[in-house]
Amino acid sequence: MTIVLNDKESTMKENNIYQAILQARGMIGSVTKNAKNPFFKSNYADINNVIESISPVCESLGICFTQCPKVTENNADVLVTRLTLQDNPKEFIESEVRLFLPTADMQKLGSAITYARRYALISMFGLETEDDDGQSVSKQPTASQKRSQSIIKAMDKLTEAHKNKDIEAATNVYEWAVDKDYVQVIDKHIQLFGE
Repeated sequence: MTIVLNDKESTMKENNIYQAILQARGMIGSVTKNAKNPFFKSNYADINNVIESISPVCESLGICFTQCPKVTENNADVLVTRLTLQDNPKEFIESEVRLFLPTADMQKLGSAITYARRYALISMFGLETEDDDGQSVSKQPTASQKRSQSIIKAMDKLTEAHKNKDIEAATNVYEWAVDKDYVQVIDKHIQLFGE
């Protein structure tokens, strides 16, 4: 995997892709292994589950991702994944993952692309995967999972306060977010209620 970074115009005042990914990682927590591979007798997180896990957080933080296969100058098949800030497209991280194909077959190419898409997103966001076997229910949530749950709950409260025009409830959430330094909740408050 090759990572290409572009931060030429990154400053502390404007949104930074690294900060956004760090926030996203804390909000997403882990991805459940929801599919089975009978050949290797193992579990894995399928592409739909990975996308369902990251999409709400990406939308709330303004992170866009694209994934496109291409052929390089050396005639190698690769999958290009790019994470970009919606409000600052000059801020991005890009990854190229080599697609290994045993034969020239479109179904095998499709499988290789799907496989690469899963692992590129999991790697770029630094996500953990966990088995969906019932044992995870009895485990205590990790610190990042607790943080993520708190942030999501706060964002839901802000949405409800906006819907009900409840400025007092929104202010309470805002002050709590400032105290905890939960930037994404503060940004959501500003988005819904202004500065």
